[in-house]
Amino acid sequence: MSTASKPLMNSDQSGFEFAQEMLAGEVTAAVNFDRLQKHPKYGYIIMEYLLCEEAQSVNPHTSHPNRYWHKNKRKFLSLWRVAQDLNAKLYLVNYAKKGTKHEDKILVIEVTEADENGLKGNDKKYTREEFGERFRELNRECLES
Repeated sequence: MSTASKPLMNSDQSGFEFAQEMLAGEVTAAVNFDRLQKHPKYGYIIMEYLLCEEAQSVNPHTSHPNRYWHKNKRKFLSLWRVAQDLNAKLYLVNYAKKGTKHEDKILVIEVTEADENGLKGNDKKYTREEFGERFRELNRECLES
């Protein structure tokens, strides 16, 4: 394993807060990435984490961006365009916070198409433990390159 990196320790909300302050209430033309990494075999991988709040009527296994496309299509289309430009794989990861009713439900959507009407992709359901194992494996593979 490479020692040229460090473990994730602290979240960085300050960059988001700084951009929000600088925009002074104006809408943004940007989209934040939750995770971008380069895999030695698959190339660039973009992951976008989609939190399902406990009060929602859907859970991570039943939620899908197409359900709220009218609210967030710009975000997903921007992510799709960047993925296309980088020849990257785009994964949307539905999850719930640890300690909540649906914490053990994770849905990963590999986006295969997106346009003004919605997105299409391949879905795979995981438990939190299964996803964690796959996530760490993928991370280790990316460190080796």
